[in-house]
Amino acid sequence: MKNLKFIATIITVSAALVLQGCSSSGSGGSPSFSGSYRYGTGPNKTKPQPQTEKVNINGVGGAVPKYEYQRVGGCNKDYRVLGKNYMIWNGTTSYVEEGIASWYGPGFHGQKTSNGEIYDQKGFTAAHKNLPLPSYLKVTNLRNGKKVIVRVNDRGPFVGDRILDLSEGSARAIDMVGTGTSKVRIELINVSANGTYTNAYGKPAGTVRQQYAGVVNKNTSTYQHIGAATSRSAGSSNTGYSNTGYANTGYIKTNNQGITSNTVPGWYVQLVACNSDLMANEIKNNVQTKISYPIVIRKEGNINKVLVGPLNEASARNAAASLKKKGYTDCFVKSF
Repeated sequence: MKNLKFIATIITVSAALVLQGCSSSGSGGSPSFSGSYRYGTGPNKTKPQPQTEKVNINGVGGAVPKYEYQRVGGCNKDYRVLGKNYMIWNGTTSYVEEGIASWYGPGFHGQKTSNGEIYDQKGFTAAHKNLPLPSYLKVTNLRNGKKVIVRVNDRGPFVGDRILDLSEGSARAIDMVGTGTSKVRIELINVSANGTYTNAYGKPAGTVRQQYAGVVNKNTSTYQHIGAATSRSAGSSNTGYSNTGYANTGYIKTNNQGITSNTVPGWYVQLVACNSDLMANEIKNNVQTKISYPIVIRKEGNINKVLVGPLNEASARNAAASLKKKGYTDCFVKSF
């Protein structure tokens, strides 16, 4: 995908949520939802389109579906991202949808996913806005008919109307790396506690890679070409960008992901606080395309704060007003 991974989950701040998912600081309580339900992935009051037939997974490679407990709360709690509310489909047992999928690669290898696992770009995983984590999907590339089973362990994509973000390994399995995006069909595979499929049949081909069993590589320092300039809008296996991240401005110290260990004293507009590196980068990259102000990520323990700045107080308040008009209604001004 010429777009590297955009994953951002913004949940109302509380100690428990901050440790398990994204949270939006400065707005109390849980997101409220209004309006009528609609089928399909996306913000506001959505619900899964039910399947009309069982899913044929016979001979399909990728992840091996198994029963996994889905905790309600944390990464499986309704959340808010960039001014939009998202509902989690807890308890869903049937879901099918067709739409555009993208993929994300090396710029996020080794970083945390929304449920706290480590992202392995070569594995068979994916990001979805609404499904509880973890979930399993059969993904069919409707351009060529190739299929793969993926394990959903992340949130996103938050670009346009895309319905799924695939790992590089998943995208390669269905020959989608070169095109960056493709129209796909995604079908939920529901596994009961005794290990049987309740809505699928056949024996999956399996894979020798258990991509979610542990950390493949924690050393992300080998990935030099990522940071503030990276973009996931089209999908790419090589970002080709230099690591800007404002590292050479003399103001802040950043790592290879453009995440700061400190910030210069001054005024900032805070967009989100979350514990996921991927989510923080998703928001940073998304907002960077819409404003001319500098954007940094401040690391405080396990929490990443996405900040616009440093600015003087007047400029920060003007920036906040402008961002609110652009839809970032939860942002607020603060100083360090």
